[in-house]
Amino acid sequence: MARVVVDGKQVACRQFPPGKKGGPEWRAAKEWEEEQLKIALTRKEMEQTVTPSALEMLLAWGENYLAHAKRTMARQTCVEKQTVMKGFFAFCRSEGIEDLGSLTKAKALKHLSALADDKGGKVANKARKNLIAAWNWGVDFVEDFPQVVPPFRQVKPFPIEKGQRYVPPEEDVIKVMREARRQDLVFLLTLYYTGARRGEVFRLTWDDVILDDGKIRLTDNKARTGEKRVRWLDMHPELVKALSWWKEARPCKVDNVFMQLQNDSNMGQPYRARLHFMDTLCLKAGVKPFGFHAIRHKSAAIAFMSKGLNAAQILMGHARATTTDIYVRSAGLYAPQGMILEALGNSGIGQAVGGLLEREMPRKPDTPEAFCNQNHVTNTVQNLKAHLST
Repeated sequence: MARVVVDGKQVACRQFPPGKKGGPEWRAAKEWEEEQLKIALTRKEMEQTVTPSALEMLLAWGENYLAHAKRTMARQTCVEKQTVMKGFFAFCRSEGIEDLGSLTKAKALKHLSALADDKGGKVANKARKNLIAAWNWGVDFVEDFPQVVPPFRQVKPFPIEKGQRYVPPEEDVIKVMREARRQDLVFLLTLYYTGARRGEVFRLTWDDVILDDGKIRLTDNKARTGEKRVRWLDMHPELVKALSWWKEARPCKVDNVFMQLQNDSNMGQPYRARLHFMDTLCLKAGVKPFGFHAIRHKSAAIAFMSKGLNAAQILMGHARATTTDIYVRSAGLYAPQGMILEALGNSGIGQAVGGLLEREMPRKPDTPEAFCNQNHVTNTVQNLKAHLST
């Protein structure tokens, strides 16, 4: 009898006629055993090759997209996407969704509606935007990904009440700056004179600051390609003075411009966040609280009101003027209609309008009879002039 054993377990057997070793019956049995052993080993190898399940493919899509975001996007954007994807996969577990193909428009609506009810329309719309981006990335870069329109796109954005951004008055900014000392004052002045984002200032190194030429280099990760965007700005003389002083006065000679000074373990390290810094300064100054971004908006407001939209766009580092326009409108920087009408009225044309109307419009409204009599007198005068000329 011929037998095939794999890992101590018999997987096949067959009865052959008895014969001498090396004879035809013996060779036939051996050939059969070799053939069956190959089949058994191939089957075992196939069984050991794990085919990803639909759920594993779903999770791999999320993990790969977040890895892509980490490589190409700003830290704050990555944190936002992580939060959105974590919430989405928690929803998938609760709904028993294990396959991208089973994610319908109705399921997408249920997830986003729950977010809107719990945290508001703004949070739901932000999740919708990020999930659409993740789906589109999967369509382009994940094998066997459903080539269909993202189900989240089929859900309409939720209505939200857009509040006006708070831009502090100049006197409040001055009061806060008066409470800042040494490095903190230079930090606020850098924010104000450059209109930079806080992360751009946190990342500043002395290679980015050319004091002799009065230039400063700011970088961000806002490009869709993942590449860093760089812009050079001229520095105000007061900012040059402040940074020159700080470069000499700083307690640690490190590459980063601004550094942590609160304890020995982090001494000299660049900032990643300053959570309560502005709240503390505003409390000391006795003003309505505002943050780093409000200083950026204040700088943009001053640039806009003085030099127009293009100046604000250059200061804020926006690639498109439409982005700056959104900021300007949300901050209420466009003049109200009353101011527009006042400006039109105070122009040379507006000043002339009064005289033009007085000439054409009598103080008392004309009656139909008076209007006819006036026309009769005018015609009579014209006829008399024609007669005298002949």
